[in-house]
Amino acid sequence: MPPSRSVIATAIAASLALAWTAPATAQSVSTGTMAAMANTIVGKVSEASRGVSLEGAIVTVGGRQVSTDREGFFRVTGLAPGRYALQVDYLGYTRHESEVELGDSRGAQIDITLRSTVAATDVGVVEVRASRDAQAMALNQQRATTNYVNVVSADLLGQFPDNNIAESTQRIPGVSIERDQGEGRYVTVRGAPKEFTTVSIDGVQLANPDAASRGVELDTIPSDVIAALEVTKALTPDMDGDAIAGNINIRTQSALDREGLTLRASLAGGKYQLGDGENQRYNATVGNRFGAEQNIGVLVSGSISRQGRFTDNVETLYQAGGGGFRPTEVQIKDYEGLRTRKGLTGRFDYRINPDHLLTFVASDSNFEDREFRDNLIIALDNFAAGSGETTGQARATFDKELRERTYDKTIRTYNLSGEHFLGDAWKLDWQASRSEATKTTSPRMQYIFRSTVRPQMRYDYGNPDFPTWTILGRPDAPTTGVNLPESWYAFRRLNDRYEYGEEDENALRVDLGRPQAFLGDSGDVRFGVRLRQRDKMFDDERYRNGSAADFAALGITMSDMLCDSVSNNFDYFLAGRRFCRDIFDRYAGQLIESPNHERLIPDSLTGDYRASEDVQAGYVRLDANWNRLTMVTGLRYERTEIEGSAIQFDEDTGDVMPQTAGRRYDNLLPSVHLRYEFTPDSILRGSVSTALNRPDFMHVAPYRVIGEADDLNVVAINEGNPLVREAYAWNADLSFEHYLRPLGLLSAAVFYKRIDDPLFVASRDEAFGAQTLRITRAENGERGRIHGAELTWQQTFDRLPGALDGLGIYANYTYAKSSAELPFGLGETELPGTSRTNYNLALTYEKYGLNTRLAYNYRSRFIQAFDITNPELNVYWDERASLDFSASYALGLGWSAFGEVNNIQDTRQIRFQGQRNRVLEMEGFGRSWLAGVCYQF
Repeated sequence: MPPSRSVIATAIAASLALAWTAPATAQSVSTGTMAAMANTIVGKVSEASRGVSLEGAIVTVGGRQVSTDREGFFRVTGLAPGRYALQVDYLGYTRHESEVELGDSRGAQIDITLRSTVAATDVGVVEVRASRDAQAMALNQQRATTNYVNVVSADLLGQFPDNNIAESTQRIPGVSIERDQGEGRYVTVRGAPKEFTTVSIDGVQLANPDAASRGVELDTIPSDVIAALEVTKALTPDMDGDAIAGNINIRTQSALDREGLTLRASLAGGKYQLGDGENQRYNATVGNRFGAEQNIGVLVSGSISRQGRFTDNVETLYQAGGGGFRPTEVQIKDYEGLRTRKGLTGRFDYRINPDHLLTFVASDSNFEDREFRDNLIIALDNFAAGSGETTGQARATFDKELRERTYDKTIRTYNLSGEHFLGDAWKLDWQASRSEATKTTSPRMQYIFRSTVRPQMRYDYGNPDFPTWTILGRPDAPTTGVNLPESWYAFRRLNDRYEYGEEDENALRVDLGRPQAFLGDSGDVRFGVRLRQRDKMFDDERYRNGSAADFAALGITMSDMLCDSVSNNFDYFLAGRRFCRDIFDRYAGQLIESPNHERLIPDSLTGDYRASEDVQAGYVRLDANWNRLTMVTGLRYERTEIEGSAIQFDEDTGDVMPQTAGRRYDNLLPSVHLRYEFTPDSILRGSVSTALNRPDFMHVAPYRVIGEADDLNVVAINEGNPLVREAYAWNADLSFEHYLRPLGLLSAAVFYKRIDDPLFVASRDEAFGAQTLRITRAENGERGRIHGAELTWQQTFDRLPGALDGLGIYANYTYAKSSAELPFGLGETELPGTSRTNYNLALTYEKYGLNTRLAYNYRSRFIQAFDITNPELNVYWDERASLDFSASYALGLGWSAFGEVNNIQDTRQIRFQGQRNRVLEMEGFGRSWLAGVCYQF
């Protein structure tokens, strides 16, 4: 076993041994045992109707204030004997007030139950409103934090018609998503690039199988297997420092969160309008408490969904030419796919005794995307004089293709943790974890047929979304459009590709803390260490058979491979018959077995790499309280060691040379957070914190591809840059929150980030004898900035008369603006992912068993990719809005019926180059609906 892993294993064993030094016999988890120590008051807060533990309740005793943990427990130590007034405040629930007496030699215990402020519908019967209760739990957790955190519970997210975790996050202030074929995939926070946000499950950072980016593809994780989402936008010293934008933590459910049995299940079916694809979703959760003292919790949650998604897609690529820009390639794509998403989470909690808790959590999320893509590609060259970006004439070459591609992504986490109170002062927390992710793309095969006729074609992009094309001089061509005769096409090649990527991280965290009295009226001091060991690899294998003789031996033509369905994207782009879906099974085998099926050496080597990244961290954190003011400050130190291996390939000579490289660097990450409570419901927060963003593994891998010299004796070199620096940011946050009674929130926040050494891919020229080397690689810009503001309004109108008291609103707005200096003095640009405006507006109604939600989401345009050589061709995603609706009705005895409608307005997704009239991609995916039944015990 490697020495570093031996250290981790030893630390885990020591922590477990410490936990088991408590008496072996099961002890009660009642607060009576917890209060055995003198000078201590302990208690538990839960809600009355279902026994759910209330996290984030503000408990005030003798002028000191604490908040409850996820099991509803609180503990106040260091009290002198005597009588104390105790208050418990929890938004949406009635306030609790009582007196507690502490003796000379023994502490006190108290169990507290709170009732919702919703009026009773009948004498002695309290109306249960699940969404309202979920909103209350989230707002109370958010109110209790010192730094700036947004919390949204799973029950509340479940009221939105979202397919995965990425789509769920878009409802949170400051969070927006990047979509793939209409479905959320990547998450950005406060206008920062997606790589600036980390994602964790119960504090375990997720491994990422993506070869090109640190941004986690959150479409892998279903939205039905979680307890809550926590978005931390200002990092404290005890948190991992690699999150300039923030951290999204996915909290799993625990059987100890409530009394008795946990049982939920649902099944639903529906359709996608485009292509009439199936839309199915099933999930179930079961958990219970065991043991003589009910101190063991076991919970398992599972989910599966299948979506038959069809997408219309048209793309036009613009390049410089003719003194301006001209369309050089058109692609008309039909996507037909089946997306299957599976999730399974298991959690085991063992409260050995009131001072010791062990938890083990395992999660498995799998996303399989099987896709067929018909594609008609039109390459334009030899432009006629006067041809521009709107109208012109050029020679056209047509390729007709079918690609079958299946990729399978899996993300798994394993998390063993402990929480231990040691005597009357010290607390030890530890966590040992593993996260692993794989992504396999197989098969990825593609038939390509090319036209033997290369006619002149006139184009007109006066309507950039729906251009017209007219083929000239061919009586057998259509009058307009590109539905060409099938006889024009001949076999060009069969492509065959396999991709595999994996990443895993082993980690250990140990935290030790105790009360302190040297600063403030009260407080805590904590310190800890963190070890993370991450390994990553990617392998790309490519093959090709371009033998016309091999295809002729099959005894077929392209027409024999086509079926009756017709490509007619957006009911406008008619592109002829589609390929049959079984042609790979029927014909590819003979082409693959041929000696002419050859491995493409450059492509199969230059994208491969291996990398390892070790992070050692330590921190000290100081918490101090002065009446209404709370401060959290401290310093974190992180050392990063990275090593990588790849190859250098010379396209001129064919030489292959292995390459290795590494780098070590250190970062200090100070922070200070202030929370001032004007009243229990009016809170001002301010913070200054630091964070970093490590470069993507691909950018620091030591690969190098040396091209052949062109006619101007310019040699293009693409390479990694192991010496590129990490981005480092100073973040300033200021927010004011006013919590509304009985339940709601008005808040405003402003933020500013100064980013040193932002990363871009850029090119520079170097003289090398008679040649010019044009080197393209990752480089650091000088500085970047992001600033903006957030507004939030959440409220349930419980005090309106009669049926109107079921109304509610959920709204937020975010403004963000960014800028960054490009390398080599090339100018300034926005950072990728920055939308100037994002907002959500949801109108809700919950009463008489009916729960409805009409949700609107808007994101303005943002830059996706840079063209360093020609910024006028930078790639942007255009603005997009979506309107969704969901409703459920309680049938009684725990049963309910529900329904969802997505993309009611049938909005499209558009990318463009530089300006809106240069449409790079227009994508439509239609509406979808789902209906089903749910049972909850």
